[in-house]
Amino acid sequence: MGMTLFLLGLLISGSAAIVLALVILQHREANGALPFALVMIASAIWAWGYALQISAVSPELALLAVRIRYIGLLAVPACWLWFTLIYTETIARLTKKQAAMLAFFPVLTFVVNVTNDWHQLFYRRISVMPPGSSLVVTFEYGPWYWLNVGYSYLVVLIGLWVLIRFWGRALRLHRMPIAVTVGGLFFLTAIGLIFYISRQFAGVFDITPLLLPVNGILLYLALFRPRLFDAHPVAYTHLFEQLNDGVLVFNMQGRVIDCNPAAYRLLGLTNPVGRPVQLVLQHIPQLAQTGSSVLLEEPLRLEYNEQVLDVRSTILRDRRGQQSGYMLVVRDVSEQWRTQRALAESEAMLREERRLFIGGPTVVFRWEARRDWPVSYVSPNVQEQFGYAPEDFTAHRLSYPSLIHPEDYVRINREIVHYLHHKTTWFRQEYRLMRADGEYRWVDDYTSVVYNDQGKPVYFLGYILDVTNQKRAEAERLEMERQFQHTQKLESLGVLASGVAHDFNNLLTAILGNLDLALLTLSRNDPAAQPIRNAMLATRYAAGLTRQLLAYAGKGNYQVTDVNLTEIVQGMAAMLRVSVGKQARLELRLAPDLPVFQADPSHIQQIVLNLILNAAESLPSGEGTITVRTDVRDCDEAFLKRNRINNQAPPGRYLLLEVADTGCGMDERTQRRMFDPFFTTKAVGRGLGMSAILGIVRRHHGAIIVDSAPGCGTTITVLFPPSPVERDSNADRDQESLPPAPSTTVLVVDDEADVRDVTARLLTHLGFRVVVVADGASALQALQEQSSEIACVLLDANLAGMDAPTTLRELRALAPHIPVVVSSGYSQHEVLQRFAGQTIEGFIQKPYQMSELYGVLQHALRQFLTVTVADQPSAADAAPATQETPDADSSPD
Repeated sequence: MGMTLFLLGLLISGSAAIVLALVILQHREANGALPFALVMIASAIWAWGYALQISAVSPELALLAVRIRYIGLLAVPACWLWFTLIYTETIARLTKKQAAMLAFFPVLTFVVNVTNDWHQLFYRRISVMPPGSSLVVTFEYGPWYWLNVGYSYLVVLIGLWVLIRFWGRALRLHRMPIAVTVGGLFFLTAIGLIFYISRQFAGVFDITPLLLPVNGILLYLALFRPRLFDAHPVAYTHLFEQLNDGVLVFNMQGRVIDCNPAAYRLLGLTNPVGRPVQLVLQHIPQLAQTGSSVLLEEPLRLEYNEQVLDVRSTILRDRRGQQSGYMLVVRDVSEQWRTQRALAESEAMLREERRLFIGGPTVVFRWEARRDWPVSYVSPNVQEQFGYAPEDFTAHRLSYPSLIHPEDYVRINREIVHYLHHKTTWFRQEYRLMRADGEYRWVDDYTSVVYNDQGKPVYFLGYILDVTNQKRAEAERLEMERQFQHTQKLESLGVLASGVAHDFNNLLTAILGNLDLALLTLSRNDPAAQPIRNAMLATRYAAGLTRQLLAYAGKGNYQVTDVNLTEIVQGMAAMLRVSVGKQARLELRLAPDLPVFQADPSHIQQIVLNLILNAAESLPSGEGTITVRTDVRDCDEAFLKRNRINNQAPPGRYLLLEVADTGCGMDERTQRRMFDPFFTTKAVGRGLGMSAILGIVRRHHGAIIVDSAPGCGTTITVLFPPSPVERDSNADRDQESLPPAPSTTVLVVDDEADVRDVTARLLTHLGFRVVVVADGASALQALQEQSSEIACVLLDANLAGMDAPTTLRELRALAPHIPVVVSSGYSQHEVLQRFAGQTIEGFIQKPYQMSELYGVLQHALRQFLTVTVADQPSAADAAPATQETPDADSSPD
């Protein structure tokens, strides 16, 4: 009879646990509802499994019932600990890792239980004895069973400890239910241990699964039934206690059921919990008059205890939407109120200061800190400065961001986001803003940001100033600075190029002279003669490169004459058509009767040819049009500012040579470097063509204008001023040669040993006697010692020690009638400038061949002989004759 009642109790207890779990799941949003329901379900499995075990009619069924029972028995402690952790907000939710840790030991124990036949760790022996109408299962427990017993009670005690700790910091309304829960669990644990010990010694039944649902009902009645989770979630504790705003919670009867520390401080409360609102707030008449409902129709602003308080109320509703209480929130807005008052004073000050801006160039704006920055105020002078009526902005007919140049808007918006993120109080920006006439003007924007108490931006207040003219002036200054730096760079490159060309010409003089001498030792048909001639051609080609370097440096050899641009281009037309290729079309638009100007024709031809070749190479696949135009143009200062030479060409009338192509065009970077020596965009090229043009045009005091863009072709305009250039008085000199006088001695003065050696051997081969010295002092000494024998001096223009002009003066003082021929790697024009005011009888540019050297010396000696005969004194006249010398600026061919 006793067993039957116990069995019936287990079935009823398990069923009650299932019903309770279903009821609790209706509150699944409440903290701990799910794990608490799982505790009840596990208790039901435990009770039903135990009932099946003691009512089994076969050993197999009894053993199956034991395993079913252990599913619930193992799950109860783990789910209980889960519930206490969630309920007390020790954890917000169970993560996968935490769930795995919590389930690890119960799952492992269940596996050990099921596989006990293999290892006997859980039961050492299981006996099934039929005491009567049912079977009795007895066990001899193994070590894992005792381990599980210890684990289960440890987990339960941990859960109790968590609840006890939570009780100390829980809301007053929650403390009693928690105390009831803890007491019930202690009782259940103690009863379980007592009956467990009794069962081990007296063989009584385990009543723990019978009592678990009973304790669950008590928990439900203590925690869930009063709907405390609905009115005050557990998560509310931290927020409630730590809020800076004061919070009072009232029940439906108007009694205070909770109050946070901030409310105590702000309202000066003492022991308000459980008292009616009229008594609690009687020292604040504005709030006491609200009655028991504590509802305010609108937020209340009141001053209390030197504070400015903002008071608001709200109705508390449960999850079903039913009214469950009231809440009063009190916020200290003293700082905000002071800020607003200061803001009002500031705005009054701004209204006064605004008068200073009205009528001036500065426009004041106030933008709201919202999307598209709506304008709430703009000063009236916006119409004068930008052409918009103020109402266009304040009525939102115009969007301020839509007036910002698209290229600037992204940057401006990104900067503002950055400033607001770092709570910047003011900033400055420059951008382009569109006027009403469509013109974009540069503006300087000074803006301050006004934030509220929460640190959120409220509005922007600033002013903008049109700085377009300043930007243009700054751009012009930077451009002039860039041009100046570019000019300095070009001048530095010119000095470098000139020096390199001079040194190379010295080396080429030695090479060319030795090749000349080597060729003289061979017969015309000798197999070695042709390679030597090829080497001489290559040397002359190298000399041509150095002449281009000198042309870039503005130190090329110039022979000035009257030049007509139209005639120059017409004379080159046939060659130019061949140069551009068959697929390109060459158009000549040449002005008739074009005025002449003073220039070197060969250099003008070089300019035309280089421009045409560059234009042809820019044509895609060689197809396109090249147009050559000559004309006269009046150029103003604005046009000449684009001059690439940076020589400040004066406004006026210029002769124009223009070469335009339909080729690929150039970007700005290429245009900046196109005149640099050795810069080229071609796969094969020296990069000297355009730099030579620059030097030639600069020497003629002209200008170069370049118009180009990628994909739009290129137009290069070369301008020549009509001002004359001094002509070379020796340009038409007779080149008739005279044989050297017998036993003529030439004094060679050169500081380069290779040049001295090869020059001496060339002169010796020509029949001259040679005296060779390395510097000016040695030259003077040689002339003093052999003045009667030396008939001519070949003087290098670049001597170390005593320089060439000083050496020439001293030579003239010793022997005024001896002709002097100057040699140099620089151009004739450059050398004549060094010898300004002194007379020379000839010039030869390095590198030179034997025939050129012979011709120059012939010419100098012919001058010497002619002057000597013309000045021969008569018999009656004993005074010496005075030699006539050519003009200082003359030069031989």
